[in-house]
Amino acid sequence: MKTFRFRLPYLLIVSLLVMLFVPQYAYAEERASTRIAADSTPIISGVSPADGAMITESFTNISFALGIPIADTGSIMIIVDDQQLIEPNYMHGMVFTYCSNLQNGSHSLIIRVLDHDKKILQEYNGSFNVRLSVWDNSVLEATNIEADSLRLSWTPAKESLGYRIYGNGILIGDVNGNVTSFDATKLMPNTAYTFKVEAKRSDGSWTTDGPTASVATFPQDRINPIIESVSPADGDELTTAWPRITAKVYDEDSGLNINMSMVGVDNRVVPFSYDEASKTFSAIAPRLPSGTHSLLIFATDNDGNQTRYTSSFTVKYGAVTPFLEWSHKLRAALDEGDPTDVEDVRRLSSELAELNETTELSLIDPIWNKIKLKLPASVDQTELKKKLFHIILTIGSLLYDQQESGLEAILTDPEFLGTLHIIAAAGGENNLTMEDIITFIFGDGSNLRGIEGHFLYYLSELSPIELFGLLGDNSKKTYILMKAISNQFSQTSYYKISSMMRNLNVTAQDVQSTLLNFRQRLKHDGPAVHALTVAYIRLMAQESVEVSSDGYQHNYSLKVASVDIPPQAVIWSKVSGSSHFSITPDGVVSIPEEEYTATAVIQAALVNPYRGVNKVIFQKEVTIIPYKDQSVIFQSIMKAFERKLGEVQSKLNVATKHEEQTSLLLDLVNAGKQSIKQIKSLSISEAAITHAIDTITNGLIQVASSLLVY
Repeated sequence: MKTFRFRLPYLLIVSLLVMLFVPQYAYAEERASTRIAADSTPIISGVSPADGAMITESFTNISFALGIPIADTGSIMIIVDDQQLIEPNYMHGMVFTYCSNLQNGSHSLIIRVLDHDKKILQEYNGSFNVRLSVWDNSVLEATNIEADSLRLSWTPAKESLGYRIYGNGILIGDVNGNVTSFDATKLMPNTAYTFKVEAKRSDGSWTTDGPTASVATFPQDRINPIIESVSPADGDELTTAWPRITAKVYDEDSGLNINMSMVGVDNRVVPFSYDEASKTFSAIAPRLPSGTHSLLIFATDNDGNQTRYTSSFTVKYGAVTPFLEWSHKLRAALDEGDPTDVEDVRRLSSELAELNETTELSLIDPIWNKIKLKLPASVDQTELKKKLFHIILTIGSLLYDQQESGLEAILTDPEFLGTLHIIAAAGGENNLTMEDIITFIFGDGSNLRGIEGHFLYYLSELSPIELFGLLGDNSKKTYILMKAISNQFSQTSYYKISSMMRNLNVTAQDVQSTLLNFRQRLKHDGPAVHALTVAYIRLMAQESVEVSSDGYQHNYSLKVASVDIPPQAVIWSKVSGSSHFSITPDGVVSIPEEEYTATAVIQAALVNPYRGVNKVIFQKEVTIIPYKDQSVIFQSIMKAFERKLGEVQSKLNVATKHEEQTSLLLDLVNAGKQSIKQIKSLSISEAAITHAIDTITNGLIQVASSLLVY
């Protein structure tokens, strides 16, 4: 037996030969009193039902487009099965009537358009078929609805050799003709389904107009999330201004919806993170004042179940405790980063320590020149100026002090306390305390923001572009800092320092001039400030995650004290983990649709405005687990195979070498095997799996057979 492969040129030659030897009607032909102008618009066109059409009802409209004005016609006859129908109507170029009481079978349709002399202008001869529906007001109902199953029941068809049941367009089962119910199993929880039943006719064909029913399965999870091992526990007494809040929060069924969960302290939302491995919520409360505080943890799972935990705890600490804690935390965050940042801070600390309180006294002249005018004559101004210089230098060095002992030393230094009281008394404040100084700088953790709080507030008002530019602009940072200080100086009713400064005629501009004096004297101020800024961001950064509806994609961003870090200022990357796990520089994490889960360690690095090394400010292990609807996965697998089938067939159509053809077929077979393997792992009906395997196998056979023509 010889085999041949048809080539396209050969088919074209055959087509041309057929066209040459088939008579063409170039002019009108008159037959049986019918005349048609070959070069004119057809008189009868767009007939409905079209020739060979299938009708499933006993009633049908019959219509066609009339290609000449109705005034040019004498009469129009529409005949079905040799019976002329009632006089048709005409509207906007369309002629229409109707035919009723049709029975199963083929029906002839004749349309004649006659002129005023009763001569036929044009005649149409066609037919249409009627196959009346076996469904007569049938209803499909769903009962016994659960998370993964339900029962379908339907009114029987007039005639049926069997029934097929479909769910969301997928065949999920079949039953005999005497059975009118079906238990649908392996359904997805909390999912909308449209079910349909079709009947098998006596000739072996299947109906297409069976009854349908739409229903949603119940959530798999009807149990609220679990919140346990909360710290601080109800009634705990703490000695820290920044308590760490932790809780084990989990849901074993549908899983937690992190976007709909929260942590709150004193009716304020606190940014938190969630560790999948330990199932732990973690949050750092903002600086809390001494007293009793309320705690709220609110957890929601993916099926909408909610759990609310409330408790209270007490905070009690000394006046300087918040600053010492903050200093320790900032130092730890600095040590976790780039070693060069630590070195920059060390250089500035050393430089500050080398300043001479005798030769460098002029640095504080903008402030001192106002204070000295209010001092009593009995005060030794030279010695007092030296002590004030020492106080300013010590307070200014606190964040850079490697031993972090400066504040504690000040509090126990009699000379410091004596100097502070003399200056305060000159400004009209006889009861100034260290807590007043700390509150002026850092706030009280409640209603008073302090300089730091106002600085953060002004940052929150900047646009992302402005924030990005701020990272490398020390003059802009100074401007915002002075804006915060000016605000503090104006609030004399809330801050004793502000009241004292006003009485001494010391202005925010005087403070700014003093700061500029120190910055001009210090060489390592800029890099050290930037290093501590990065450490602060690292300490306070909290991630925010937006998860796509299917769970395949997570969009990460960062906040610092409720201020969004500009996306332009951060570069995201993968440190380690699954090869299927990818992340874009702007924080979009994803895995391919064919994957079920993947884990990796990701990190965010702050862009260095000085064109140096980018600084890592966030790192975390992340696991992606998509929300997989089995029917959606099934459809994706089948569509992917169909695309592969079409791609291989197109390449085979032009392939001429045996090796190339064999390679393409093997590639397709492997794709088919992979598709079948994926389908078998899904929680769908055996009938759907069998049907899919048959479809894939038949596709492979058809492609292979297309290579050979016997």
